[in-house]
Amino acid sequence: MEEQIVEKNKQKLKFDNSEYFLDDLPKEAKQLVMGLRTADAQTKMYEDTLKLIALGKNKMVEDLKIILDKIKPNEHA
Repeated sequence: MEEQIVEKNKQKLKFDNSEYFLDDLPKEAKQLVMGLRTADAQTKMYEDTLKLIALGKNKMVEDLKIILDKIKPNEHA
């Protein structure tokens, strides 16, 4: 019974339709898993940053449109 509880608390890696206990993996595999997690976190962070930049850009376009709507454009354009 106690062994089942311990196994439930162990972290698992799901990969290619198989499950592995992280503690049972070799050191190199653990390092790769940590690297993948870091890459995922950084990707998410940069995706969020790009979304914020896009929002800011859209706001600037809206503000420019409001200003330019009040100005008569050149006739030569």
